[in-house]
Amino acid sequence: MSTERGCGCLKIGPRDYELAEVGVDETNGRYGEVTLRTCRGCGRIWLHYLVEYEAFSQSGRWYTAVISPDVAASLTPERAVPILEGLPWHVFGGSHFRSTGKRGTGPILVDL
Repeated sequence: MSTERGCGCLKIGPRDYELAEVGVDETNGRYGEVTLRTCRGCGRIWLHYLVEYEAFSQSGRWYTAVISPDVAASLTPERAVPILEGLPWHVFGGSHFRSTGKRGTGPILVDL
């Protein structure tokens, strides 16, 4: 596994990864799916958060960002959103944004 800085995962997140389920964030009734994705190309760990509201079309949205192994080891579903919001950047997309992935910063929109 390479730790090359130029890995393609830095642009839009890992496309070839090992998946680890963390759980479901039930905060505010959002039921966000929280997973960790480890890039097979470089070994970076990505926190991934997905939420959809079935009653609303085009409500699907996801956020992903690189986190440290220490953060990954202590991660709980309820801590995922504050962690993502505190990072210097993230990648986001989904039907809500009509995007397959853009880079962003700051607060993330997971509640209706």
